[in-house]
Formats: sequence, C-alpha cells, structure tokens
Amino acid sequence: MPLRILHTADVHLGAKFLGLGRKGQLQRSRLLQAFDDTVNLAIRENVELLLIAGDLFDSRDVSKTLLAQVAYRLQDLSAVGIPVCISPGTHDPYGPDSIYVSQELTSIKGLTVFTSEEMTPVRFEQLDCVVYGNANMRPFHNRRPLESLEVSDDIRWRIGMVHASFEMPDLVDDTYVVTPEEIASSGLDYLALGHIHSFSNRSSGDVTAFYPGSPEMVRMQKSKSGNVLIIDLDEEEIRVTPHRTGVLAYDEMTIRAEDAAGGGLVALLEARGDPGIVMQLNIEGLRPTDYPDVSEVVEALSDLYFLVKVNDRSWPAPATIDPGAYPQGSPAAEFLSVLHSRLDEASPTEQEEIREAMLVGLSLLLGEGES
Repeated sequence: MPLRILHTADVHLGAKFLGLGRKGQLQRSRLLQAFDDTVNLAIRENVELLLIAGDLFDSRDVSKTLLAQVAYRLQDLSAVGIPVCISPGTHDPYGPDSIYVSQELTSIKGLTVFTSEEMTPVRFEQLDCVVYGNANMRPFHNRRPLESLEVSDDIRWRIGMVHASFEMPDLVDDTYVVTPEEIASSGLDYLALGHIHSFSNRSSGDVTAFYPGSPEMVRMQKSKSGNVLIIDLDEEEIRVTPHRTGVLAYDEMTIRAEDAAGGGLVALLEARGDPGIVMQLNIEGLRPTDYPDVSEVVEALSDLYFLVKVNDRSWPAPATIDPGAYPQGSPAAEFLSVLHSRLDEASPTEQEEIREAMLVGLSLLLGEGES
C-alpha cells in the first residue's frame, strides 16, 4: 500500500523580526502565507499525512489571532481527512504552559501532538502506518531520542519525526541529537527531521531521512530554505520531492573597496536589485579617498532589496607612500625604501603592482589593515 506524506518543519509563525524594522511585519505575513501554501499543497496533492517536525510557532507567546488562523487551517485538513502530527520543537516546546494545550488545538480532530520526550508510536491503521515522535520539553533529559527506539514489525510503513540536530564534529551541545548510526539502525522507512533551517539529505543505511528547511526564510542568512517535502513511499522506492513555498532568496556579492568609490557601489547595487533578495555585501581592500558612506548608500537603496547586510572588511589607505614621511629607520620607512628602489627599473604594469603592494603593506605595518 503506497503512502504520500507532506513533511515540513521550522515554520516559526509569529517570529518578531525586530531587526527588520518596517519589513518585519511583511516577513511575518510571509511565514503565515507559506503555512497556508503548505496546507493548500497537502490538499491539492492528495497527501495522506502531514508531519510538522517542530517549531511551528516561534515561541509560546502566540497571539489569539495567529492561533485562530493556524487552527482554522488545521481544521481544513481535518475536514478532508488528512491527519496531522506535530513534534513540539525548541521554540514551541511542550509543557503545562505550551501553546499545544490550548483548546483551539486540542479540539481539532485528527491532530496528534507528541507530549513526551520518549519516542511514542501513533498508529494509523487505515494508512498501514505508524508514526514515532517525541516532544522537546524543558528540562531536556532524553538527549538522544533515537537511541532507544524500537519499531513495530506488524505494520507496513514506519515513520519517525524528531526536532533535533544532526551530529557534527564541532557540535558541542544541543537539545536533541541524532547520529548517522542511530538513523541507520532505527528500523524506520522515513525519518522527518526538523531544527536545521536548510534543506538537506541525512539518509543513512536503508533509512531515508531529510530536513526540509524552513518553508520561508527565517534567519536572514545563506540557507537552502523555502521548501516543503512531499514523500512518496511505495514498495519499490521512496521519492522525496521539494516544493517551493518561500519568497525570499539569498545572494552574495564581494567587491573591492576601490570599485565602491565614485558611485561604483550605487551602480553595483542597482544592477542586481531585487525586492525578493537578502543580499550579503562584502567589501574588501583599501579604501580610496572618495570611498562612500556605505550605510548611507544602503539606506538610500533599501527598497531595491528586501535586506542588504554589509560586512565591510576594507581599511583606509595610507595618506602617503613617501619613505621620507615616516621616521628614519622605522619599519614603514625601510619597507617603502626597498620597494621605491625597484620602481625605476620596473615596467608600467609592474610599477602599478609595486605601488599597490606599498599601500597594502604599509597599511598592515601601521595597524590599519587586517592582521
């Protein structure tokens, strides 16, 4: 019996986006739109089960209006017979004051919210399926929820869902963690992961496991976000198909400080302007005398992008590269004297390179550049 699932996570409804100023409200509405689109996709694609692997909400502090909007859409799924499973995440953990104990959610037929740190099975006999899930709770005791998982053999499809980090060499501490070995030995057919905002394949052994990433960008940084996953399970294979739900995209531009001068920065930003882009602008090298006020330029062009983030790694050029302008015998004077002695014998191209080397080297000696 085949099975079709929709898997999403890390929606973060109600996120404040305080750092976005007037655009914060716009992005909050986009998160809700992504959730609406996810529900519509589930209905349109005849999904039989919807999994939300944590952080549906950004916090426990959810407005009544938002709660009502979410409950209404979950009721839409209930009305067409699509059950929903939710694993409370790190932002919306389960507990006595959890959003998930609200009457608006507990009254929805077909909604399962996991309420224990232990992996708990919920059977869907009509789908020949069992879903094993757990809840993030505070304090966190069951740090490795897959470690003691034992799955049933009397049902066709065994699905897991966990809001957890994937073990990495530099991971020191986190709420819950899963490892490749635990995934491979879990006995599951599919593991729905949440907590990492970027789409990634974490399959191991015979077990298919994915992070869908956030359905719309939450952190204004590089990530493979903006998708939900439709999972088709049949006897021959398990197919994972991303579906685009997000509006924002990430772009990055690295330029030399000299190219930003004289209106260059304005021209570069105007050429790539797109209100659906979060642009990471990196500036490197020596600043010429006509180097612009970058923050003023970005503010003036703010409507061309959703957001421009600036990492200005440039530094001021020295006022002069004349060795006589620096104390005799000083490292700066000695360095410049050596290079000056090579100018007369150099070709025009080499002279330009030598002068640039003087500027960079002198900046470093004077402590104005990067070390």
